[in-house]
Amino acid sequence: MMTLRLSRPLLAVLVASALILAMGGLAVASNMGFKLNKPIVFSGAGQIGRNWTSIPYNNPYGTAAGVCTQLGLSSSGIARGTLTVLNETTGAFTQVTCGTAGATGLTLIPGKCASLVQPTGGPASVIIVGSHNPTLSLTIPKAGAGQVGNFWYSLPYHTTAVSAADVCTQIGMTSSGIARGTVTRLNSATGAFTQVSCGTAGATGLNMVLGEGIQLREPNGPKSFIPAHY
Repeated sequence: MMTLRLSRPLLAVLVASALILAMGGLAVASNMGFKLNKPIVFSGAGQIGRNWTSIPYNNPYGTAAGVCTQLGLSSSGIARGTLTVLNETTGAFTQVTCGTAGATGLTLIPGKCASLVQPTGGPASVIIVGSHNPTLSLTIPKAGAGQVGNFWYSLPYHTTAVSAADVCTQIGMTSSGIARGTVTRLNSATGAFTQVSCGTAGATGLNMVLGEGIQLREPNGPKSFIPAHY
């Protein structure tokens, strides 16, 4: 009888691949990078169609205009795609329209996700490519008034976090007491937010979705961390 022995690197790749499939998407991941075919929900009422999207930390886009062009978002005519980011320090949103100077001038910040809005008639899915920066440290500011402290986090495509609880633990967010860290996901299809507190059953039950960004809020910030991954 022949026994097949897997090396540790190969075993890690197989485990990572299984997790990626379990999270509901299809990605090709390696030391070289990632490729994801991400479905896009078209814009609708309220928050419907606001696709908060994780962008690989090393990517070929550079600016919002690069995202619009390379992902094929609508960049001409009256109904165009838009890209929105939040400055977690000031609490101010910046929204730019594809095909404009504003999109060219908005530089992407590694580790932060963006909301992509696509009008009906554009592509219903986009191909996202890039690679990871394993040494990049990110910082969640101390939660403040309004949007201050809301960090829209690009969850790595090879993350080891399956649930919001995993995210809380890996980052070291406050998981006990009255003032706890929170993780928020927006369902772009329904427009509904789901917010859970670290250290609760809700956090354990909120699963991460491959390619989606999530919002982190930490009352005892600032909190710096290097994202965990395979």
